[in-house]
Amino acid sequence: MGFFCANNLVKFNSFTIFRNQIIAMKNHSLLILLFFYISFFGQQQELSQEKIKNNVENFLLQKEIDSAKIFLNQLEESDYKKILEKITSKKELTYQEQYQLFSSLSNRTSIKYVQVSNFIDEIVIIPETKKFNEAFFKIKCDQIYNLRDDVSVEKASEKYKELENYLSNFNENDITIQKARLRIQTHPIVLHLIEREVEKGKTLVLDCLEKSENLKDIELQIMFLYHLTDFLVLEGKLQEYIDISEKSLELENQIPKKSPYYHAILQHLIDAYIFKGGYKEKVLLLIDELYSDSTYKIQTYSLYLKLLGRPETDNATRDEILKKFQVNTVKELVDKFQILGKDLNSNDFFKLLLEGSRALEKNEFFKEALAVKDQSILLTRKIYSQDLSKSLADFKIEQTIKTKQKEIEHEQEKNKLYLIIIILGAVFFIISLLIIRKIMNQSKELTTKNKIIYKTLKEKELLIKEVHHRVKNNFNIVASLLELQSQEISDKKTLDLVNEGKNRVKSMALIHQKLYQNDSGLVDFDEYLRLLTKEITSIHTLKDKVITEISSENIFFDVDTAIPLGLIINEIITNAYKYAFSDEKENKLFISIHKLENHYQLIIQDNGSGIPEDFDIKTAKSLGLRLINRLVKQLYGTLNQVNDNGARFEINFKDNYTRKLVN
Repeated sequence: MGFFCANNLVKFNSFTIFRNQIIAMKNHSLLILLFFYISFFGQQQELSQEKIKNNVENFLLQKEIDSAKIFLNQLEESDYKKILEKITSKKELTYQEQYQLFSSLSNRTSIKYVQVSNFIDEIVIIPETKKFNEAFFKIKCDQIYNLRDDVSVEKASEKYKELENYLSNFNENDITIQKARLRIQTHPIVLHLIEREVEKGKTLVLDCLEKSENLKDIELQIMFLYHLTDFLVLEGKLQEYIDISEKSLELENQIPKKSPYYHAILQHLIDAYIFKGGYKEKVLLLIDELYSDSTYKIQTYSLYLKLLGRPETDNATRDEILKKFQVNTVKELVDKFQILGKDLNSNDFFKLLLEGSRALEKNEFFKEALAVKDQSILLTRKIYSQDLSKSLADFKIEQTIKTKQKEIEHEQEKNKLYLIIIILGAVFFIISLLIIRKIMNQSKELTTKNKIIYKTLKEKELLIKEVHHRVKNNFNIVASLLELQSQEISDKKTLDLVNEGKNRVKSMALIHQKLYQNDSGLVDFDEYLRLLTKEITSIHTLKDKVITEISSENIFFDVDTAIPLGLIINEIITNAYKYAFSDEKENKLFISIHKLENHYQLIIQDNGSGIPEDFDIKTAKSLGLRLINRLVKQLYGTLNQVNDNGARFEINFKDNYTRKLVN
């Protein structure tokens, strides 16, 4: 590294000659020759093999094969390099090679897993052989796990169903298939955990655990014991949580290679013992075991600080930890851990700061504790800000890469296609002319049909308007006949019945009048309500002594809803004028109609003497009240009558569209 390469003998000899020349030359010549040497022999730091491998993988995900090949040439020979070479050469990979590739990609935290998942979907196909393919199964299991954790539960569930279908092709009595079926049950178990369905999740875990024990598969037992502890946390069963974790460690000692859950189990036990208190020797032993593993060493810093932050941690334990890391105070330890943990991801570093703050506070470094706490808060804001910026930047980069890749592909194919384009150009031109001609004819035909449809529609609208107009006129004629007939009736009861019938007819005539005047085919019920109320009021002697308040806005109904609703309002208002209002007081009538979440509500209230307590409108025998009950049922509604400083009728009903959905 640097300006000189010690492993290059030629360059070293050149440097020796050059040094002797420098001694013999003047100052200005020295500067010129030094500049020449730096520009000739100087070079940038060589990329590490790991970084080269990462670059190859990045270009493969971006489908930039040529760029991937350039970096691939710099990669040292290995089995994994051969896999990458096969991909760049568009050769088919074995399922085991695919598993190695996707395992490497999945472990890269700098790559969005959705890219890896899309790559899997492009390359990995379901094996056509009748024999169970374990490598394919492992690829899909990992895909489900990573999609659930990093992308979405929905996408993970889709892959889970696909894998279930794959396993259904094999004999259920096969031990390997039984184990595979058990392994994929971790997905529904985690879904139960997410939904906090403790009973369902725990039952499924225990069932899988029993089957694993019957199959004598220790790794499966460890896996389901690990998931069992998740539900014990929700149940708050700390001691059982510890016992199960200890049992998992005992099983780990029975297998030659530690399971993927081993280090997570250690961390679970450490957290549990710290929380329970009184197990500092055990905790230190477990943390030291994690610390001895170079991969997980960096994760232990926050655990040491967590132990130091507990109230029951004594000075001897503190001094032992300080001695281990060769510092004198907890403040120095927190500072050192921040330096050692610089490669932690943002969330884990936040955890380190949080535990550091608590450890400082417990050991009476209050000012420093506040400073570290503030640092953790700033980090939290930074994480959210970076996540947002990264998402936007990734989106822009992805779009740019797609555009650039299309341009490159187009340039590569352009030269090959020139001849074909020239030959086919004339054919396409003729076909285009024929298509254009056909489209024009179709367009002309479509325009003609649209005009006919438009004309027919207008005629239909005009006809409907005419029908509504004639129906309104017929209703008005009937109302007029009833009016004339009422003039010859002397019996008050009969006269009231005729007037009520006339009002019902007028309420229906008013609706058809509104439909005739409105092009939409709907009744503006706010306007209709005011006209209907005015019409009913005008025929009663108390019309000047009744204050009417109407609350309605932007309510529109079709004729099938408006007519029964108008008749209901007519009946209730008429009853109010007959039984609730008098000359001796100020009479008030309140009418409200509004749309609620999935239905409408009509309220009509007066300030009269109210309804007798033993009176039930649903069992009334009068024509008007029976009519109200029947019309409410027709609207799929409910009627509620109460006394609230007068009679109050509440009707909840559905419009025509909702009634059709119910049907």
